[in-house]
Amino acid sequence: MEEAGNNGTLDPVCSANERPYSQVILESLDLTGMLLFAILTLMTLTADLVFVEEVFYIYRKIPPSKRSIFIWINAAAPVIATTSCIGMWIPRSTMFTDFTAAVFFAIVIHKFLLMMIKECGGQKQFLRHFENDHFKISTGPCCCCCLCLPHIRINRRTLFLLKLGTFQFAFLRPVLMFLSIVLWTNGNYSPSDLSPNGAAIWINCFIGVLTIIALWPIGIMFQRVRALLNCKKIIPKFALYQFALILSQLQATIINILAMEGVIACVPPLSSSARGAYMDQQLLIMEMFLITLISRVVYRKRNDDLELPVVSDQETKGNKQDSRISVEGNIF
Repeated sequence: MEEAGNNGTLDPVCSANERPYSQVILESLDLTGMLLFAILTLMTLTADLVFVEEVFYIYRKIPPSKRSIFIWINAAAPVIATTSCIGMWIPRSTMFTDFTAAVFFAIVIHKFLLMMIKECGGQKQFLRHFENDHFKISTGPCCCCCLCLPHIRINRRTLFLLKLGTFQFAFLRPVLMFLSIVLWTNGNYSPSDLSPNGAAIWINCFIGVLTIIALWPIGIMFQRVRALLNCKKIIPKFALYQFALILSQLQATIINILAMEGVIACVPPLSSSARGAYMDQQLLIMEMFLITLISRVVYRKRNDDLELPVVSDQETKGNKQDSRISVEGNIF
């Protein structure tokens, strides 16, 4: 690939801002490019095979009530790697692969909140364990600096509001992505057009607000259950979820901005925006491959570590009576 502008003229590819066909990309690859494509494709296939093996493990070792949630969360990295690999081989499918990855990860965000509740024994056991506690709402990404915010009591209503905060993103993100594709097919939407007159800037801003609202309940719940679920590796699980979120969302935004500012140059047959997406897809494949391997280690647990110890009401009353008798015995 030779950079445009060596002879002082603007290449039509750079001005068109369109993604090339797959055969054009393949014909422009040299030996290094072919090796890179082969290695990244092999990494994607390996990530998918590791996920399939993990699904078999989950069905054998994880209780039925948690299986679907664990499968959804573990599938996030392989799905993003697969969609990125497809977009790398077929550049004109990028809009659809991005749509698939975004919709899937929006559902994973909701599933992660449900997983933290499930790991506490379910909603009833969670409410019983934290019935006299409060949620600290001055957490990121919304209110990490607002330390004056009051703590809210943990009950069914507040737990429902937290679930609603993540569910709205799982519902509205697919709707907005579908609207983007409809406008894109009609020529009214372009990811690289962030002018006030374009639809992309308004849709992206709305998605950004919805994302922040969805991440807030995750942070609130994590701060509450972090100590309780430390034995279940909740901290590394949360770290993997955060890495997947940042790399799949923020990284693409940064690269897109660099492409629009001309930092990422046009190299025919790839325009600046297409080359930025091309780089983002290759980075995502490597990053999601590593996250898949680490997730396989983190989500593996012994059977006796799966359930938290549950103290019944009768046992609690019995303990109180025993302590009262022991105190009276000491007095007399």
